[in-house]
Amino acid sequence: MSPGWSFIMRNLFTLFCLGLLSFFICGTDAEALDENILGAGNISCRVVLKNPEDKGLRKFYENWAQGWISATNHFSDTIRNGMASSGSKAFRKNHPLPSIVVPRRDVIWYKILSYCSEEPKASLADAVKELIKSQWEKAKN
Repeated sequence: MSPGWSFIMRNLFTLFCLGLLSFFICGTDAEALDENILGAGNISCRVVLKNPEDKGLRKFYENWAQGWISATNHFSDTIRNGMASSGSKAFRKNHPLPSIVVPRRDVIWYKILSYCSEEPKASLADAVKELIKSQWEKAKN
Protein backbone atom coordinates (compact mmCIF):
# COMPACT_ATOMS: atom_id res chain seq x y z
CA MET A 1 0.00 0.00 0.00
CA SER A 2 1.29 3.47 -0.84
CA PRO A 3 1.88 6.00 2.00
CA GLY A 4 -0.92 8.23 0.65
CA TRP A 5 -3.44 5.40 0.74
CA SER A 6 -2.51 4.58 4.32
CA PHE A 7 -3.06 8.22 5.34
CA ILE A 8 -6.52 8.26 3.71
CA MET A 9 -7.55 5.00 5.36
CA ARG A 10 -6.41 6.20 8.82
CA ASN A 11 -8.40 9.43 8.42
CA LEU A 12 -11.50 7.59 7.19
CA PHE A 13 -11.24 5.24 10.14
CA THR A 14 -10.87 8.18 12.55
CA LEU A 15 -13.95 9.91 11.07
CA PHE A 16 -15.90 6.66 11.29
CA CYS A 17 -14.93 6.26 14.95
CA LEU A 18 -15.88 9.86 15.75
CA GLY A 19 -19.24 9.39 14.04
CA LEU A 20 -19.85 6.17 15.92
CA LEU A 21 -18.83 7.83 19.18
CA SER A 22 -21.24 10.72 18.60
CA PHE A 23 -24.04 8.25 17.79
CA PHE A 24 -23.59 6.47 21.10
CA ILE A 25 -23.12 9.67 23.07
CA CYS A 26 -26.23 11.25 21.55
CA GLY A 27 -28.21 8.08 21.99
CA THR A 28 -27.38 7.76 25.70
CA ASP A 29 -27.68 11.37 26.84
CA ALA A 30 -31.44 11.83 26.96
CA GLU A 31 -31.08 14.92 29.15
CA ALA A 32 -29.77 17.07 26.29
CA LEU A 33 -31.52 15.31 23.39
CA ASP A 34 -33.44 17.65 21.11
CA GLU A 35 -35.03 15.96 18.11
CA ASN A 36 -34.72 19.18 16.08
CA ILE A 37 -30.93 19.19 16.42
CA LEU A 38 -28.98 16.87 14.16
CA GLY A 39 -25.59 15.34 14.85
CA ALA A 40 -23.13 16.45 17.49
CA GLY A 41 -25.30 19.33 18.68
CA ASN A 42 -27.08 16.93 21.05
CA ILE A 43 -23.86 16.05 22.84
CA SER A 44 -24.03 17.32 26.41
CA CYS A 45 -21.59 19.90 27.68
CA ARG A 46 -20.41 17.38 30.28
CA VAL A 47 -19.20 15.16 27.44
CA VAL A 48 -17.55 18.10 25.66
CA LEU A 49 -15.68 18.96 28.86
CA LYS A 50 -14.38 15.40 29.44
CA ASN A 51 -11.47 15.67 26.96
CA PRO A 52 -10.88 19.35 26.11
CA GLU A 53 -7.25 18.64 25.11
CA ASP A 54 -8.18 15.98 22.53
CA LYS A 55 -7.41 17.71 19.21
CA GLY A 56 -9.57 15.33 17.18
CA LEU A 57 -12.64 15.90 19.33
CA ARG A 58 -11.97 19.62 19.48
CA LYS A 59 -11.91 19.77 15.67
CA PHE A 60 -15.07 17.65 15.51
CA TYR A 61 -16.95 20.05 17.83
CA GLU A 62 -15.56 23.13 16.08
CA ASN A 63 -16.58 21.78 12.67
CA TRP A 64 -20.12 21.13 13.87
CA ALA A 65 -20.26 24.65 15.32
CA GLN A 66 -18.96 26.14 12.06
CA GLY A 67 -21.74 24.35 10.18
CA TRP A 68 -24.38 25.82 12.50
CA ILE A 69 -22.81 29.29 12.20
CA SER A 70 -22.68 28.98 8.40
CA ALA A 71 -26.36 28.02 8.26
CA THR A 72 -27.26 30.93 10.52
CA ASN A 73 -25.27 33.29 8.30
CA HIS A 74 -26.91 31.87 5.18
CA PHE A 75 -30.41 32.37 6.57
CA SER A 76 -29.69 35.63 8.44
CA ASP A 77 -32.01 37.67 6.20
CA THR A 78 -34.86 35.24 6.80
CA ILE A 79 -34.20 35.24 10.55
CA ARG A 80 -33.99 39.05 10.59
CA ASN A 81 -37.27 39.40 8.67
CA GLY A 82 -38.99 36.96 11.02
CA MET A 83 -37.74 38.81 14.07
CA ALA A 84 -38.67 42.20 12.62
CA SER A 85 -42.22 41.04 11.93
CA SER A 86 -42.59 39.65 15.45
CA GLY A 87 -45.31 41.55 17.29
CA SER A 88 -43.36 41.75 20.52
CA LYS A 89 -41.06 44.74 20.94
CA ALA A 90 -39.79 43.15 24.17
CA PHE A 91 -38.64 40.14 22.17
CA ARG A 92 -36.71 42.31 19.73
CA LYS A 93 -35.23 44.32 22.59
CA ASN A 94 -33.84 41.20 24.28
CA HIS A 95 -32.63 39.49 21.11
CA PRO A 96 -30.17 41.17 18.77
CA LEU A 97 -30.94 41.12 15.07
CA PRO A 98 -28.71 38.68 13.22
CA SER A 99 -25.66 39.74 11.32
CA ILE A 100 -23.04 37.77 9.45
CA VAL A 101 -20.50 36.49 11.96
CA VAL A 102 -17.22 34.72 11.26
CA PRO A 103 -15.56 33.94 14.58
CA ARG A 104 -12.07 32.46 14.60
CA ARG A 105 -11.77 28.75 15.44
CA ASP A 106 -10.11 29.51 18.78
CA VAL A 107 -12.94 31.88 19.70
CA ILE A 108 -15.48 29.19 18.85
CA TRP A 109 -13.67 26.63 21.00
CA TYR A 110 -13.15 28.87 24.02
CA LYS A 111 -16.73 30.16 23.94
CA ILE A 112 -17.95 26.55 23.87
CA LEU A 113 -15.70 25.63 26.81
CA SER A 114 -16.74 28.72 28.77
CA TYR A 115 -20.47 28.14 28.25
CA CYS A 116 -20.22 24.41 28.98
CA SER A 117 -18.29 25.08 32.19
CA GLU A 118 -21.13 27.29 33.38
CA GLU A 119 -23.94 25.08 32.03
CA PRO A 120 -22.78 21.43 32.12
CA LYS A 121 -26.33 20.10 31.62
CA ALA A 122 -26.72 22.08 28.39
CA SER A 123 -25.85 20.77 24.94
CA LEU A 124 -23.23 21.70 22.37
CA ALA A 125 -26.05 23.31 20.35
CA ASP A 126 -26.94 25.52 23.34
CA ALA A 127 -23.30 26.61 23.60
CA VAL A 128 -23.18 27.49 19.88
CA LYS A 129 -26.50 29.37 20.07
CA GLU A 130 -25.06 31.45 22.92
CA LEU A 131 -21.87 32.04 20.90
CA ILE A 132 -23.89 33.30 17.94
CA LYS A 133 -26.03 35.52 20.14
CA SER A 134 -22.91 37.05 21.73
CA GLN A 135 -21.39 37.63 18.28
CA TRP A 136 -24.62 39.38 17.17
CA GLU A 137 -24.48 41.55 20.30
CA LYS A 138 -20.85 42.41 19.55
CA ALA A 139 -21.73 43.31 15.93
CA LYS A 140 -24.60 45.51 17.12
CA ASN A 141 -22.27 47.72 19.16
